[in-house]
Amino acid sequence: MNAHQQWEGKMLPGVWKKSVNVEIEKLGAEGWELVAVLPGKEDRRELYFKRPKLEGSEAADDAQPGQKKQTFKFADDLRSAFREGLEGDERD
Repeated sequence: MNAHQQWEGKMLPGVWKKSVNVEIEKLGAEGWELVAVLPGKEDRRELYFKRPKLEGSEAADDAQPGQKKQTFKFADDLRSAFREGLEGDERD
């Protein structure tokens, strides 16, 4: 069996610096893992999370009926860079 782990991602924009720990704890209880924090405007941060994708689940707790799942360019770029790094390791 050669199955790769599937992941889902979530981005929280505009989180006030003082609220970062609250958001991390809240989403951590739902199985989300913090993977990146980027500076935002003023004293805010952008938080990026991932968690293993559950089989048969399309982020059921986040999706609304008939709503398209959001994707973020940062997540696509990060995924692409990770793949390129893995391919480089295989050549060495």
